[in-house]
Amino acid sequence: MGIPANELPHLSRLAADYASDFAKVREFFAGDFRDPAALARQAERARARALPRAEVAAVLEEQNANYGCGPETRENIRLLSGENAGAIVTGQQVGLFSGPLYTVYKALTAIKLAGELNRSGPERFVPVFWLASDDHDRDEIDHVILLDQANRREEIRCPTPSPGSHIPASDLILPGDIGDCLRRLRDLTPDSEFKAEICGHLGEAYAPGRSFAEAFGRWLTRLFRASGLILIDPAHPRLKEMAKDVFVREIADGSPSTRKALETTRTLAQAGYDTQVPLHEGILNLFVMEKERRAVRAAESGVLALAKEKPFLFSPNVLLRPIVQDALLPTVAYVAGPGEIAYFAQLKTVYDAFEMPMPVIYPRKSATIVEKKIDHVLRKYGLSVSDIWRRAPGIIGDIAKSRVPGPLDEALRSGRDRLDQDFESLRKEALAFDPGLKESLEQAKGRLSLQWSFLEKKILQAARKQNETAQQQLDKAVNHLYPNQRPQERVFNIVPYLFKYGYGLMDRLDRALPIEAFDHQLIDL
Repeated sequence: MGIPANELPHLSRLAADYASDFAKVREFFAGDFRDPAALARQAERARARALPRAEVAAVLEEQNANYGCGPETRENIRLLSGENAGAIVTGQQVGLFSGPLYTVYKALTAIKLAGELNRSGPERFVPVFWLASDDHDRDEIDHVILLDQANRREEIRCPTPSPGSHIPASDLILPGDIGDCLRRLRDLTPDSEFKAEICGHLGEAYAPGRSFAEAFGRWLTRLFRASGLILIDPAHPRLKEMAKDVFVREIADGSPSTRKALETTRTLAQAGYDTQVPLHEGILNLFVMEKERRAVRAAESGVLALAKEKPFLFSPNVLLRPIVQDALLPTVAYVAGPGEIAYFAQLKTVYDAFEMPMPVIYPRKSATIVEKKIDHVLRKYGLSVSDIWRRAPGIIGDIAKSRVPGPLDEALRSGRDRLDQDFESLRKEALAFDPGLKESLEQAKGRLSLQWSFLEKKILQAARKQNETAQQQLDKAVNHLYPNQRPQERVFNIVPYLFKYGYGLMDRLDRALPIEAFDHQLIDL
């Protein structure tokens, strides 16, 4: 069961058109994600490229062994080191305990797409997850949000040193009191037969002294161990050395990425689309790490020499990151969320500038988990998930109003109608008698209308009081499905669901998210 993807709340116009009317945005992308021929063309381009496959594979072997990977991942790394395998890539910031649910959906989409392509032809495809460990936006990664046993939203935040500093996630170390986060996670959630095992595994991954990136890698590997998913941490010095040519060209040519992206951004604006990534002339799409991560100015002296000598000090920003990614990997498709789809629209000419083929941008699976107790509430009140999206936060008042007894509701409406009619008759007669009464009449009408609205409000309040159970149930449904008026997948973490349903949840998600479906899926648990 699904909801059309373009009905997802807070979706940009560009992402909505991408999902529902690709022809409108075709000029900004390398191919239609629904077209198998587009994927085949990109696979051929990827195979033809000269890439440091063996060198990258050696780093991947080292990294994934450290995360505790299974034999399926080792085999996929071996395939990637050859000349024929293509990569289905996705990625995300290294959020605490794997971050929001959509991180899991991204990885699952890459795995499923690679599997589907492997079944459809002789070519080989492997799923790759890019750990955005160069990112320094710690506010995005240092917490999880969940509902406690009383249906209240709670935040668990991991303390990190030097608030406000621009330290990349690869250098952010889990503190000694990370165990407090795990204990709070246990305390806030109901007990279950799966909870102890999962808490143990989570504690093994998120151990004091590990970086956020390594902990994330270990936990994601645990979740997808038998899938063959390959993780890549681009902060590795050898990978930076292999990406050096991208850094050097960005510096030496005065940011070709900015010039080309600005041209495309103007075209997007003419087509009526907002810009996802703001651009600044004179600022390169690079950061350099000197105590802290900072942006690089085009006019800086010595930066080019530094990039040639010490590329490990450099990292790309969001605009240049896909170019670095595809300098290392034979990317056929990139699995992207709605925001990423919007910024990839700015990148086609940037790929051209760096003489690389742009991959097909494939939408990640999008979903809302609907547990039985929440489905019961929806059915009881005749609501859908779409209703929750469209009508929150007023839905509770709407339901209360609809539960006012019929005769009382009818009396209110007819009373309001008669009041308007009778007053209008009075108004005509009074003005005919003395036009100077106009202001007094308007004031009186306003007071009468206000008093009637006050009466209606009091009756609705009484209805709400009589339906406190309904209010609590609807509160619960809204909090589960549309927390803080944001899609569930962008707020909640997977761990509390794992506590309830065990690791078998991963198989249930796999079955509930068919690769051929591009609607927003409702997952019944």
